[in-house]
Amino acid sequence: MKKACISKTAAGLTGLLLLLSFAACGGQTCEEAEMPAVNTPPPEEPVLTEITITAGETVLEGVLFDNETARAVSAMLPLTVDLWHPAPGFARAFDLPEQIPDTAERTRNYERGGLAYWYEGPSVAIFYSDHLEQTIVEVVTIGRITSDISVFEEYGNSITITEKEE
Repeated sequence: MKKACISKTAAGLTGLLLLLSFAACGGQTCEEAEMPAVNTPPPEEPVLTEITITAGETVLEGVLFDNETARAVSAMLPLTVDLWHPAPGFARAFDLPEQIPDTAERTRNYERGGLAYWYEGPSVAIFYSDHLEQTIVEVVTIGRITSDISVFEEYGNSITITEKEE
């Protein structure tokens, strides 16, 4: 049942991505669009906790922000989750074991290395590129990976997220 839900979610996001990518370019291919996309990162937020993300042999450091959604994610740690690829060349994602209540603080702004929660998933995106003007769906920024995130360009297996030990 879980794999069917992931497949339906991935298929839905892929279709939405294609549709919105075409619409964002005004009916042109993105290469034909005259104005390049300019990404606007979300505003800085206070840090709730430091985290460690283990992806295979790579250990990355990051932070969760001090907002209601990030606090709910923090309460689920430690987590070991499978990655999926809703937006090749842009983001990896993973599903959470339960949905977080909607706090309506959504945005389409993001940053490279950003962690963002999508309520409808319930999924968290890891943005490993910043070439798009904004996210395809509205999300809540919950944190940031502070290490080199290039591993996510190729890595697509499971990751483990824990609070960093002092």
